[in-house]
Amino acid sequence: MAKTVELAKTNPTGASGRVAAATALALFAGPALAAGEIPFEKAGGWEIERAARGPACMMSKSYKDPADDNAGNALVFALAGDKVVMTFVYEHWIWDKNEKIRVPLVLDKTTAIAKSAWTGDGQTLTAELPATIVPNLLAAKTMILKLDGADADFNLAGFPQGYESLRRCDSAPAAAVAAAAPPPPAPAPAGASPAAATPSAHVSQAMTFPGDGDVPPQAVFARDTPKILVAVEVRGVKPGDTLTATWVAEKTGAAAPPNFTIASVAIPLGAGPLVSSSVSKPDTGWPPGQYRVDLSHNGGPVEFSQRFAIKE
Repeated sequence: MAKTVELAKTNPTGASGRVAAATALALFAGPALAAGEIPFEKAGGWEIERAARGPACMMSKSYKDPADDNAGNALVFALAGDKVVMTFVYEHWIWDKNEKIRVPLVLDKTTAIAKSAWTGDGQTLTAELPATIVPNLLAAKTMILKLDGADADFNLAGFPQGYESLRRCDSAPAAAVAAAAPPPPAPAPAGASPAAATPSAHVSQAMTFPGDGDVPPQAVFARDTPKILVAVEVRGVKPGDTLTATWVAEKTGAAAPPNFTIASVAIPLGAGPLVSSSVSKPDTGWPPGQYRVDLSHNGGPVEFSQRFAIKE
């Protein structure tokens, strides 16, 4: 699948646009829910959840495309009266914020909408389309946007099952959706430092992962972990701004003093809401102990600290 274009995330309705950044964050290394979203169930490979604000439910699916160097793709779908709202996320897009495009939307080999209107922002495109397209989506295997110079396609496998679950979620009272949500994850093992929860003007959330693979986030790592990556969702920034990620060994059994700075990396901002930084394993392995990543905006004070631990 060739997609050599630019990317976006918009918000024509609060429900589906709000999860675009979280869905894109999941493309870095694993699943991630927007803060406050209420999981409903999984169906046909799709995640169905109730929006944190408002009664709307949404369904989303993400995957790595082996035919495109394992590039991340995601689709978020929600019903809004006589409209549907779709957010299409592709890892290598770089759309200008609020960039407008009109392109053919093709389902399998049939053009469903000759000039579908989409709004870009970073890695996402968002559209509000007539709900009459739903029967065609239910029958299709692939959705394709005919972009200039490249087609952007998405595998719709499991869409009928996901859509059926979405309708159940939309018709269920909010309390029933909350009751159906899985229990919160168990606390991290002893010795692990909790993820930072301090409010920040420029950091919405951050998570640590063992490298770049399609794996869940975690807060405790083995000594031989080849690389540790922090994925960060930013907000309130503009092109030309910089986020500095400072990796710190807070307290280890090694000869290094407490709060030893391992590395400090300046990350340019503005291309999209998601950035990352990583550090590689020392030659002799990670010393067990407590670590953190301090995040600061434009050389200012630390706004957000993401903590993790290396186990014995």
